[in-house]
Amino acid sequence: MQIRQEGFLDLMGTENARFAIPVFQRVYSWDSRQCEELWEDIMAAGSRGNDESEPHFMGMLLYSADAETWHGAQQFDVIDGQQRMTTMSLLLCALARHLDETSAKVDGMSATDLFDRYLRTGSGAAVTGKLALSFMDRDTLYALLGLADMPEAPAGRLIDNLELFYAKMQEPGFDAQQLWRGLKRLEVASILLAHDDSPQLVFESLNSKGMALSTADRTRNFIVVSDEAQGRADDGVFERCWLPLEGLVRESGCGLDLTTVLHAWLCSTFRSTRILDKAQIYGLLKSRLRSEYDNDIESLLADVRAYAQRLIEDDGFRAEELADAERWVAGKPKNLISEYKMFGD
Repeated sequence: MQIRQEGFLDLMGTENARFAIPVFQRVYSWDSRQCEELWEDIMAAGSRGNDESEPHFMGMLLYSADAETWHGAQQFDVIDGQQRMTTMSLLLCALARHLDETSAKVDGMSATDLFDRYLRTGSGAAVTGKLALSFMDRDTLYALLGLADMPEAPAGRLIDNLELFYAKMQEPGFDAQQLWRGLKRLEVASILLAHDDSPQLVFESLNSKGMALSTADRTRNFIVVSDEAQGRADDGVFERCWLPLEGLVRESGCGLDLTTVLHAWLCSTFRSTRILDKAQIYGLLKSRLRSEYDNDIESLLADVRAYAQRLIEDDGFRAEELADAERWVAGKPKNLISEYKMFGD
């Protein structure tokens, strides 16, 4: 097993390589909200000047070298990381379309250069997509890359997300160079399995009994990484703000935990926003951090602490807020009209 930290673009731009999604993987499933969050992260990373090269970490990407080759190209099976790699391919396809229509370049690369380096592999009659999705999605992606005709029943999510990215590039003030700087700062921990490792067993192990990170876990990790990036691991936001907040909630005697507090606090702002998956909640927290606090996590945590203090001290307030938050997290915000009431049963 080989583990290294590398740029996402460097991985996708591996020469003479093809990345395939094994048959035991699910289809592409990212929605518009996840794409919006990725876009905001990339543009925020790209807003820093060229002399500020702090990377933006995107997590782990697990893959294995296939014993078979594809017309001479090394094939890799993507075990964990399909959603991010597919979304990045859609974003790059949208960027290539934008560059083609504007006759522009990024880092000296044209639309054709982007296709040849990151989206296609092979040559002549053997040219194919650099990313081979599952059979339900593959033909649609190939059609978007200009390698095949669009199937009769296309994978709509692929098309919708590509169009989302392309629409953002048509907005006034869009800066392709800023986007490209952000893309170059994306990094992953790439894990290449050895030939004697079973990709399917590893995949099942990763996705069976593991417990997903809570909103509090992900927020804590974000703060720790931010402190380390600023060289303030010993006296940063984690020590001064996060740990006291954890202690306050833990010792309250109300049966509260920090994830519940964060959910209730976010519900008070996003009460009318319907949550379809708990994983979306962390994205909303980051969105509020950017829009309302100008990325000042210390100020955000101060407000969370004040809110937590009120939950602890006011029994009536706590009961009402937690009930609302429970409905919100379950995808049933307080003012949602029942489908049965609207359409009958």
